[in-house]
Amino acid sequence: MDTALADRLAAVDARIQDAARAAHRDAAAITRIVVTKFHPATLVSELHALGVRDVGENRQQELTAKRAELDGIRDLRWHFIGQAQTNKARAVRAAADAVHSVDRARIADALDGADGDGPLD
Repeated sequence: MDTALADRLAAVDARIQDAARAAHRDAAAITRIVVTKFHPATLVSELHALGVRDVGENRQQELTAKRAELDGIRDLRWHFIGQAQTNKARAVRAAADAVHSVDRARIADALDGADGDGPLD
């Protein structure tokens, strides 16, 4: 296990705890989404071993490829955080468990109209 990665993740978690305390919030109610753009799927696997369950990607192609490569890890939740394009709505819907970047009604309509064969169903 990569101790540097574990240390960096622990530092992020400590900052989340501190921010939650300062805001009088329960840190357990906060979802930490680790963004792995431009990093290989092997990093996601290492992060999973450290307890990460929520992973974010901002490019549909990268999200789709990583999800497919790590299909055996069933308890990962994939978040699409990038600007969605209408023509990629079907692929985003098929790969993402959550979409955080719906900024136009047209994108919402495209995601809603995409075949219901993905995690968002």
